[in-house]
Amino acid sequence: MTSTPLLPPPALHDHTPAYTAALGKAQGEHVTVRLWTRLPVTAVYLKVVRVGEIEHLPTRPVSLPDFAGEGQWFEAELPVHAARVRYAWELRLPDDHVNLTAAGLTHGRRGFRNWFQYLAGHVAPEWAWKSVFYQIFPDRFRDGDPSTNVKDGEYLYAGRPIETRPWGAPIDKAGDVHAHYGGDLKGIQDALPYLQDLGVNALWLTPIFVSPSNHRYDISDYRHVDPHMGGDAAFEALTQAAHASNFKVVLDGVFNHVGNEHALFQAALSGSERERSMFTWREGHDLPYHAFFDVPTLPKLDYLSPDAEQEFLAGEQSVVRDWLRRGADGWRLDVAHMIGRGGTDEGNLELHRALKAAARAEKPDAYVFGERFFDPEAALDGRGEDGAMNYHGFGLPLMQWLSGQSYTFTPSRLGGEELCALLHDTYHALAPQVALSMFNLIDSHDVPRALYRLGGDTRKLRAALTLLLAYAGVPCLYYGTEIGLSQTEQGAMPWCRESMPWNEAEWNTELRSEVQRLIRVRRSSRALQEGALRFVLQTHDAVGFVREYTAESGQAERVLALASRTAEPVALTLPSGEWTDLLIGERLGGEVTLDLGAGRLLGQAGPA
Repeated sequence: MTSTPLLPPPALHDHTPAYTAALGKAQGEHVTVRLWTRLPVTAVYLKVVRVGEIEHLPTRPVSLPDFAGEGQWFEAELPVHAARVRYAWELRLPDDHVNLTAAGLTHGRRGFRNWFQYLAGHVAPEWAWKSVFYQIFPDRFRDGDPSTNVKDGEYLYAGRPIETRPWGAPIDKAGDVHAHYGGDLKGIQDALPYLQDLGVNALWLTPIFVSPSNHRYDISDYRHVDPHMGGDAAFEALTQAAHASNFKVVLDGVFNHVGNEHALFQAALSGSERERSMFTWREGHDLPYHAFFDVPTLPKLDYLSPDAEQEFLAGEQSVVRDWLRRGADGWRLDVAHMIGRGGTDEGNLELHRALKAAARAEKPDAYVFGERFFDPEAALDGRGEDGAMNYHGFGLPLMQWLSGQSYTFTPSRLGGEELCALLHDTYHALAPQVALSMFNLIDSHDVPRALYRLGGDTRKLRAALTLLLAYAGVPCLYYGTEIGLSQTEQGAMPWCRESMPWNEAEWNTELRSEVQRLIRVRRSSRALQEGALRFVLQTHDAVGFVREYTAESGQAERVLALASRTAEPVALTLPSGEWTDLLIGERLGGEVTLDLGAGRLLGQAGPA
């Protein structure tokens, strides 16, 4: 069996202190940046894009006190001359020269999209980097107060009586949006000890505001928590208890559309001019207004109206600021890519910049991330959302590789080489603070359950979770994934929204213990929270990456994350030095043959 060497590249630069002295310096200042290389260089230059031209700035050789490895270090002063500075390195050799960009080492000069980025004055919500999130769909998580539950036939929704289901009853298509199971905020509060024991420390709640449906993405009143969730008092009690237990709570912001029962929309229908301006009307169409995917109960807001922007996004009393003032720690933005003017996404980025500015004015460390299901790169320049839900650049391709099919169950022959190329392409194009703020997940309330997609194979699920907890960005678990919660039918909604079982006899306790260990590793490792990312293993059936945090002194912490989609052992040559399996304590080094079918995390702390 041929061994695959997991060697570092011949030249490195990243955002950690040995390489970049400080992040977020103000425009007009300079920041010291460094390069390490083992190549026989004759000269090294820092290349900076300024006024559309490429400038070559000199470097000087330096040594770092705690660096004991081979190779040389070079240092230069990067001018922070713009809001976003693009830079690269040119290494001259006796008979050649090469360029180092965020895309890697190349002979040809890569386009500016691939260059390193420095964001002037950028402030990231760094608490999110240190968090492991847990996504809760409240109606299906836990019923803490049955007295607030919806009653069968209590009201009509879209012309049909609302229904209830007993806890644990299988999901059925008939109850897609009409069937309520009774989960509430008191239930979430009661579950905080369970969540604390699991190890997560941040919650993302899908909508909790007044709404007639079980999913609550058709909000009738943004200023109050749904009485069936326990009302405003239950939110206050939950946030107080969560914060006392060092949890953060992020709410779901539905700002593309409202529910058709919302007072603003009802006033618009009755002809009120101010309210009519907050929606987009159209003639000659079966539906006389723009709506989310033309669903009549979801009329789309029109941010051509200053009143709409002030009411929901940017005003002193906006929904965004109001709930941050009342205890929320951030916002997940539903269909963030669709928000805009005139029934379109026009002005999308401008609106998101105004939204984040308002959120930061209310709470300086508020975490704001958008649901951008497809390629989010254009929106992630540091001025708008802190990050995006990383479906495109992590969760969907990873699960496609592991399962052999897309999230729509279309067969796929995606190999590990292409997977790593795709992940690296989306990671390196982002500024480091943005990449670290991306919201990573393998399943959610909108896509099929991970265990179902993997055919019930818990070893593959553990591999997926290993990579999730080790990847650059903010990891999120979907409720129940840690105990093996799956679904009964092929598809996404509503099948992925089963009620959480609270009878431990129904849990996969071995899986839960494994998830606990992974979370402990994540929360104790600076490399996993703030480190750079490099791919080191890329075969058809096995992948691996290194997360590395190098202190200013040259002292480095590294974590190697490895996974395979087969049970076939993989022969590897580990990077120099001793490595420790962070889950079981086994010590490894040199040439090894490992079972990667459930994922492995190997750690190394010491001189670079």
